[in-house]
Amino acid sequence: MTLGARAAGARLVVAGTALACLTVLAGGCGTAAPSASSAGSAPTVSPSGSADPAAPAASSSSPAGVSTPAPVRTLTAPPAYGATNGAYPCPASWVTVTLGASQVTKAITYQVIDFTNHGPRLCSFGGLPGVSLAGGTPLAQIGLAAPVSVGGFTPRAFSVNPGGEGNSLLQISNASNYARATCDPVHASYLVIAVPDDIGFVKLAYSTTACAKPIQILSVSPISRGSGS
Repeated sequence: MTLGARAAGARLVVAGTALACLTVLAGGCGTAAPSASSAGSAPTVSPSGSADPAAPAASSSSPAGVSTPAPVRTLTAPPAYGATNGAYPCPASWVTVTLGASQVTKAITYQVIDFTNHGPRLCSFGGLPGVSLAGGTPLAQIGLAAPVSVGGFTPRAFSVNPGGEGNSLLQISNASNYARATCDPVHASYLVIAVPDDIGFVKLAYSTTACAKPIQILSVSPISRGSGS
């Protein structure tokens, strides 16, 4: 199953997602391998990948015609939505967050986020992770975080043994889908991810173009069992 097809199924249960799922052609997909770094007391994350549908490759400089944002606030955890039935939610200090497979189309990037329990015992994953884009110096959130409204759907938690995994599918709408004046495109250098039921977050190196204005370009699915790669 392609990530695009998986996203189409996720939209049946997660309310508020307005992105159109495109058919992913083999010639229009790409994969990359992001690197990761921890934020504050957040857990160490493994090397992972990034993708930018607006630029052929990540670099230390901003893409042509895209400015680096001037942050107006400090970096904070994006809102997350925890499942209520988990007996013992996995604390962020036990969770390693990495980026898995990705697929890039002209309109949307599909990016798998993997969560691994590296704690000493069984715990539970569930709910919607918090996800936002960040950039600039000092680092700050760019635009809107992924919505965590689930409407009438209640995400269910599931237990994972040490070494067990869960995954979520992130969709990033291409900033070029919107008029420049509406979007105010800026270069983002990180994904910021909050683990449900915990105040911690991690930041993963990720190069893409974001909208500084309040345009909803991110959506994320509930965490499901297993690796999404």
